[in-house]
Amino acid sequence: MVAILAISGNIAYAGGDIYQPIDVMPEKEVIVVDDNVKYDGFYMGAALSYARMNQAVELRSHALTIVGGYYFNQYVGIEARYTTTLTDVYEDRGRIVVKTEDDLSNVGLYVKPMYNITTGFSAYGLAGYGKAEAGDLEESGFQWGIGTKYELANGMGLFVDFMSLYNGENFDGTNVKDSFFSYSSAGVTYTF
Repeated sequence: MVAILAISGNIAYAGGDIYQPIDVMPEKEVIVVDDNVKYDGFYMGAALSYARMNQAVELRSHALTIVGGYYFNQYVGIEARYTTTLTDVYEDRGRIVVKTEDDLSNVGLYVKPMYNITTGFSAYGLAGYGKAEAGDLEESGFQWGIGTKYELANGMGLFVDFMSLYNGENFDGTNVKDSFFSYSSAGVTYTF
C-alpha cells in the first residue's frame, strides 16, 4: 500500500509547474545625443526685450536685442549683444507717466557658461563688460545675466533671459542711490 501511495504521489506531482530561472539584467542609462542639435559654432539671433531703468524716475520701453557669438562647445561660449529701444520711452513719475525723447541702449561682450539640463535644453549665465545709455547719460562696467535656451533641430533655438546692465549709485554722476538698468528678453537664434 505504501508503494502505491508513493507511486501515485510521484505521478500526481510529475509534470507540475516547473519555473524557469529568470536572468535580471541591470539596465544601462542610455544617453541620447540628437545629431540635429548644434553644440558648437557661430550663432546669431534677435529678441524682443523689455528695458527698465530706475534712478530719480523710472524709464521703460520695449527694445530690440541683436545677439551674436560663438559656442566653443556645449559648456561655454562668447556673446556680443546690442540693445536699442523700439518704442517710445515712458517716464514714470509716480502718479504721472509721460513719453520722453530719451533712448535706452546697451552694447556688451560676455562670456557665456552653460549647463545642459537635457538634450538641447540648457541654463546659462552671462558675465562681461558693457556700456549702457539712457538719453544723455551713460555708464560702462561689469554686466551680468541669466537665462535658458532650447535648441531646436537644424540650428534653430529659443531663449529667454534677464540682463543686469547697472546696479549701484550715481549712474553717470547723477546723485541717485539705488539706480538700476536691466532688461528681459525672449528671442530666437540660429547656429551655423
